[in-house]
Amino acid sequence: MEIFKTLQDAIALAQFAHRNQIDKAGMPYIDHPMRVLAAVQAQGGRPYVQMAAVLHDVSEDTAISTLIMSELGFSDAVTNLVNLVDKNFYLLNGEVDLDAYYQGIALNSDARMIKAADIRDNTSPWRLSYLPEATQDRLQKKYAKALDKIGCA
Repeated sequence: MEIFKTLQDAIALAQFAHRNQIDKAGMPYIDHPMRVLAAVQAQGGRPYVQMAAVLHDVSEDTAISTLIMSELGFSDAVTNLVNLVDKNFYLLNGEVDLDAYYQGIALNSDARMIKAADIRDNTSPWRLSYLPEATQDRLQKKYAKALDKIGCA
């Protein structure tokens, strides 16, 4: 079996996992993790952080878990970081433990870099402009609170 260990491998897996998905604005979903990757690269994120950035929604939004990523050959550094930013990793009795989620991210500078890039992309004015005003307001408040909780406000 081929071992997945490069950024190009991570991009290929993200493209496969998010194929045919669209975001709330009706755009190809893969564009979002690619923008998060670009933001992490611009901040000088190390290679494993870049891989986790492009994979950050794969385990949360597709059938490909971090266990599968690990079996494909992605390092623990990558899969552990993806877990930190995956709300499903914090499920407790069917509910996401948001305090643990935000604390886990806040305590890890690489996870903070990815999550902040994720939130900033999700709240970029051009993306929000595709959504109803009530949704824009709700998301802006939700994400402002999230940035504060992870120490990036």
